[in-house]
Amino acid sequence: AEIFRQQLFKFSNIGASLESAGMHLEFVDAPYRCTAEDEEKVYPVVKQAFPECTEYFEWYRANDDSTVYHRLDETIAYLEKVMDERGPFDGIVGFSQGGSLAHLVAFLQATGQAFTRHAPIKFLVIMSSRRSRATAHQSLWEAPPPAKLPKALVFYGDKDKAIAPEEVQRLASTIQGAEAVCIRGSDHRVPQLSEEHVRKLVVFVQDSLG
Repeated sequence: AEIFRQQLFKFSNIGASLESAGMHLEFVDAPYRCTAEDEEKVYPVVKQAFPECTEYFEWYRANDDSTVYHRLDETIAYLEKVMDERGPFDGIVGFSQGGSLAHLVAFLQATGQAFTRHAPIKFLVIMSSRRSRATAHQSLWEAPPPAKLPKALVFYGDKDKAIAPEEVQRLASTIQGAEAVCIRGSDHRVPQLSEEHVRKLVVFVQDSLG
């Protein structure tokens, strides 16, 4: 959570932009601490950017071909508890794995598979994320989109080598009316937004809340 907080406020203007739209941001730690083996896979640039962060957390661990997401069921139960204790939440903001999870949470709620006792999520802000590749979730993307999905604004960098722009666009295509915004020259990071994109983000959030 602390890394994401710094990504939004120290290395990007997205956090301040969301607050200017009237949002109070809650930061939630992923439930699983990375093992020493997992930490070896953390991008070196992340360790360099956040030297004070000596622990890393993840929402789930994919198998080698990304067809199975280990510990995802436990993460969904954990998030249900977070919503019970700290909600309700109007929207979810996520980057990379967190954005993929936010996208999945919206579909699980809209299809009545989880989060049914919580108020509907109204909006998603997703950055540099792909839709789930787990076999268990492919039927979600193959079926017509459910009627109660939240609005979505999706940012991605055209230089992203970790998650190709085409994958981000495929995620956006699963939500009717979602807008995918390309940040020119940006790679796999929480982006710094232009004034035009800041206005787009603020208007999007305010319109989503009615």
